[in-house]
Amino acid sequence: VDSPGGKAEAVGVLEQCGAELAARGVKVLVNSDDPITESRFFLRSTAIAVRGGLSEDLALKAITIHPAEAMHLDHRIGSLKEGKDADFVVLSGEPFSIYTRVLETHIDGKKVFDLADDAQRLYQTGGFAVADKSRVGPRRALIQPQPAADAPAIPANAAKVTAESSEFVILAGRVHTVSQGTISDGAVWVNDGKIAYVGPHSEFDMPANVAVVTAAEVTPGLIDTHSAVPLNGEYNIPADQDADERSDPNQADVRVLDGFNPSEPLLRFLLQQGVTVVHACPARANVIAGMTGIFRTHGQSADTMAVRFPHAMLFNLGEVPKETYENGKPDTRMGTAALIRLAFSNAANYQRQKSASEGTDKQPPRDLKNEALSQVLAGRIPAMFCAQRADDLLTAMRLSREFQCNGVLALAADGYLIADLIKEAEVPVIVHPTMQRQGGIETYNTFLGNAAALADREIPISIGSGVESYVPKTRVVRHEAAMAMAYGLGFDRALRTITLDAAKILGIDNEYGSLEVGKTADIVLYDGDPFEHATHVTHVIVDGRIVHDRVSAPPITLVERFYLPSATIPCCLGF
Repeated sequence: VDSPGGKAEAVGVLEQCGAELAARGVKVLVNSDDPITESRFFLRSTAIAVRGGLSEDLALKAITIHPAEAMHLDHRIGSLKEGKDADFVVLSGEPFSIYTRVLETHIDGKKVFDLADDAQRLYQTGGFAVADKSRVGPRRALIQPQPAADAPAIPANAAKVTAESSEFVILAGRVHTVSQGTISDGAVWVNDGKIAYVGPHSEFDMPANVAVVTAAEVTPGLIDTHSAVPLNGEYNIPADQDADERSDPNQADVRVLDGFNPSEPLLRFLLQQGVTVVHACPARANVIAGMTGIFRTHGQSADTMAVRFPHAMLFNLGEVPKETYENGKPDTRMGTAALIRLAFSNAANYQRQKSASEGTDKQPPRDLKNEALSQVLAGRIPAMFCAQRADDLLTAMRLSREFQCNGVLALAADGYLIADLIKEAEVPVIVHPTMQRQGGIETYNTFLGNAAALADREIPISIGSGVESYVPKTRVVRHEAAMAMAYGLGFDRALRTITLDAAKILGIDNEYGSLEVGKTADIVLYDGDPFEHATHVTHVIVDGRIVHDRVSAPPITLVERFYLPSATIPCCLGF
């Protein structure tokens, strides 16, 4: 549900599929494809079909009576009817709302799950395998949805905003500035790529003849602080998989700028979901993965889309870099840490030799790996450590102290278990996608309240899409932050993790991350609550120009859809 990619036959999957089938008389079923999209997120998955136009009534049938009919079990299950099996679920709200939690599950009239039971609760939230359950934290109060906001009417005779408009006004039922609170019945004036006004509509002296666009709610452009897009693409074939250079566990000289594909369809997909800035990173294969960069999701070339390059050096700890090279190094966690220490030591020696021989003819031969790592040692770029387990996170903080790096933790599934130590180390955390799979021992303690637990200790956090080896090829940080919001983070803190706090961790908050006068006009417009899975992004504005308009986007014809998965790929590639 997060992405139309991951394998060639899934590229053309559209959120409108369920609605279009239903309109033609087909009984639609939704399935979880567990564990790819885990069944515990079944209601959220179905909400995507609602966003695509399937009515909530049919969506509910698609996960109840329709599958029962398909299995010829509708005489027993699939609806609440006298004489049928007493299988039912008690929910806290509307079935497809992100705020709704399963309170109770009953099978054959017996209660088999109760959210109020602390032992059972952890099978919904994660953390069930933690020996000391107090470390997971107590049950939190349910997050309540905000009242619905309506889009204001467009003033009479106002001009329509187009892709060519460089000056226009946004009127919204609710404007989330992030830095200065939320404004009801707000206005945002965009002029020449910058925000010229943000505040109450009633206090705004609107320029004469200015174009106007309206929305129910407005946020700053969303920021993904850990993405493999566009190095990894939607087809998941060798031609579009460039996030891992598998020739040496030390790839310090690798630069994402050289693999950044501005034409990758997943970039456009993220843009249409409101993501305007990505921190593009190498993936998980190598211990020293290479230099990351911060880019826009709209533009024509990597160089013009770059906000900052290089931004960080990415290091990987844990299981994945141990398994990349058969009969090669490293094959233990000790070996992984030793490889990083050796690389840093070599870079320090290289820099000393360069300094000592400066101005002479005895300069050491140029070494790109050492040059890149020297930037980390000099504090010019941070060291980003990707790790999941607590022991690996502690190793990352140990290495940061030892070499006096500006350390940043990423993923951190076990972060909530050592939150006090992370707080003491004063390092920010780019938290894993909230709905990441419990795909092995490293993610066995994955907890939906991880972001909330870290934020409670005032640890700087953001939420990234991370890396995926299969389906979905990328996640959408809006959905991942939404789930963290529902499991304790709350609306305001969740929005900050993918806007202003994300910008602060990346060091770009002077221009991005909030709606403030003078900042770059990266803005997202919605027809409802930004965190509801069924909400549409109606417009995306980058540098003060509308680059996505949902209404005016040309529909994809049936013939084009048939050829969509293969239009840009020559035949006979063997995928």
